[in-house]
Amino acid sequence: MKHILKFLSVMLALLVICSVTVYAADSYFTVDGFMVYINSNGEAVISEYKGNSKNVVIPLALMGAKVTAIDDYAFFNNTDLKSVSFEEAEFLNYIGTDAFYGCTGLQVINIPSSVKEIGFAAFQNCTNLKNVTLGNGICSIGNQAFYNCSSVEKIVIPEGVESLGDWCFSGCTSLKDIGIPDSVTSISDNALMNVSKDLVIYCSENSYAAEFARENSTESKVPKVYELGDANLDGKVNIRDATTIQIVKVGKMTIPTYRGDNYADVNRDGQINICDATLIQMKIAGIINDF
Repeated sequence: MKHILKFLSVMLALLVICSVTVYAADSYFTVDGFMVYINSNGEAVISEYKGNSKNVVIPLALMGAKVTAIDDYAFFNNTDLKSVSFEEAEFLNYIGTDAFYGCTGLQVINIPSSVKEIGFAAFQNCTNLKNVTLGNGICSIGNQAFYNCSSVEKIVIPEGVESLGDWCFSGCTSLKDIGIPDSVTSISDNALMNVSKDLVIYCSENSYAAEFARENSTESKVPKVYELGDANLDGKVNIRDATTIQIVKVGKMTIPTYRGDNYADVNRDGQINICDATLIQMKIAGIINDF
């Protein structure tokens, strides 16, 4: 009996050891240059990039697990990195603290709508980053997220973001245009410090951003207000705006300015199409009072 109990004890110990080993092997691994952690939900989190590619594609999945996050410091100070594509990363929802800090080779970033949160200092000191597109799904932009991105010239904050925190775009010395939606109800005093002296804040008339711009009116904080539906940005909503959208839809022209698409998308579905033109026409005709 003693031998049987001893045998069972040994087997149980081996089972526990094997279980731990399997768990560790399945939870942390390196594939295609990515060091990946599988969290308790069975989702892949990119914790570090150890590859040599200068042009990185964030994948849809790794080892069968969908990629949902880029962890803190994952690409920290990777000065060899030239581009990052998020086109395949349909499930990515989080970009962590200092994730791309100091990636001075980056010039273009297109963050997909699946991303909900950009962490603290995520793109700080990306000094050659010039073009930034933020997806419509973003709800939170961390403090210092784009601090000292001195080459960025324009940016549109997506509807749904509620605040621009400390030093968020401070040191973006080339920043001339920023679109701030009505959802933003808090802007730190230093969020737009040391930007271009020609900065124009695009916002609606009664928004917090317009109030902020007027209260902090300097050469570098000038509000330029439009109302929803003003697709051609001429300061009023009329049939010309509906016509502009229709012409854009058939591919004969593009929206006049980068900010115009935000005002043209009157039903806020992320697309500019005949539905938006129809709503504008209905408002002009008095069928509806607002969008």
